[in-house]
Amino acid sequence: MKSILLINGNDPKALLNSTLYGADAVAYDLHEAVSADDKDAARLLLQEALAFFDFGDSGVFVRVNPMDEGGGEDIAVAGKGKPQAFILPRADAQSLPQADAAIAALEAANGFAAGSVKLIPTVESVAALENISALLSSCPRIMAVIFNAGNFLKDLGVAETGDAGQILYARSKVALACRAVGIPAIDRPWNDVKNRDGFEADARNGRAVGFSGKLAVSGGQVPPINEIFA
Repeated sequence: MKSILLINGNDPKALLNSTLYGADAVAYDLHEAVSADDKDAARLLLQEALAFFDFGDSGVFVRVNPMDEGGGEDIAVAGKGKPQAFILPRADAQSLPQADAAIAALEAANGFAAGSVKLIPTVESVAALENISALLSSCPRIMAVIFNAGNFLKDLGVAETGDAGQILYARSKVALACRAVGIPAIDRPWNDVKNRDGFEADARNGRAVGFSGKLAVSGGQVPPINEIFA
């Protein structure tokens, strides 16, 4: 899995066009892309879209809200469309078991095979990074890990400088932990879509320390990700 394309989970046009860019997986975002007032409608939209839309060979994920901010409801409602996995922001020792239990309840309530819906935690805190090996061994649903460097640096209490050396240790620790258990490590999103050179350099830096792929925030980022991580 090289490329995961983040899509606004409340935009029907974006949903329809999401498979056109060649991403290995598409991830419909109920977290940062959807305002608080629109989350109920977005959950229902995804429930219908996931059940009936033909995604071809693309993996289909849903990025839920943190478990203490409605993530359980995201799983229960949007999950009826049976995505292959849920992406969990701010994953830690408390929220991972909660998400695992919510997915198990979803499977039982809808007749899905136990363990068939996977989980992709996002490492974005100092505590999660320091305990990453324990986190990865705590839940058999985990199929990949995403590293969110921006939020990690905020939690560390430092400003992002743009220097790749600033996150070298954190990136390396995530990549090593994932390699040890045989799952993909997915690198941070690059939000400045106009800075193509910076984006490609950042992708190569992630690839050089062992990441398997990268989040894309626009369709135009998918082809270079697929090339760099080939």
